[in-house]
Amino acid sequence: MSTDFQQNPPTPSHDSIQPTHLSIWQKMLRWIFFGLGFLFLGLGFVGIFLPVLPTTPFIILATGCFAKSSERFHQWLLNHKTFGKLIKNWQERRAIPRYAKYLAWTMMTLSCAMLFYRLSHEMIWLACTTSTVCLLTTIWMARLPDA
Repeated sequence: MSTDFQQNPPTPSHDSIQPTHLSIWQKMLRWIFFGLGFLFLGLGFVGIFLPVLPTTPFIILATGCFAKSSERFHQWLLNHKTFGKLIKNWQERRAIPRYAKYLAWTMMTLSCAMLFYRLSHEMIWLACTTSTVCLLTTIWMARLPDA
């Protein structure tokens, strides 16, 4: 008998985005998560410079997307010198550093105050809606443990 039938098939690489054993829908979903990971990573990077966009939630979302699509990028974020500790604290204890909470609350307050100051009376509903979302986010974040 030939030994060709006894050999093990090659296993897909961990860096591969599309292992061969997945269905077309699973492959497509992995690519979607991969794209979303880069989108959220980009938004997190922009959030470093813009007070309106928070960095931390986007980095956590990017990590979750990369966990479902690319082990290489997931490990890169987990081992990142700036974001790694933040991500590990979130994954292990759902904890956010106290300074990050204070910074987020300050920026949300300033952003909402600026909306009320700059928007016309016809657009005040937008400032109220944004303030409500920020208030709910503040309450949710206050309930999380400190890292």
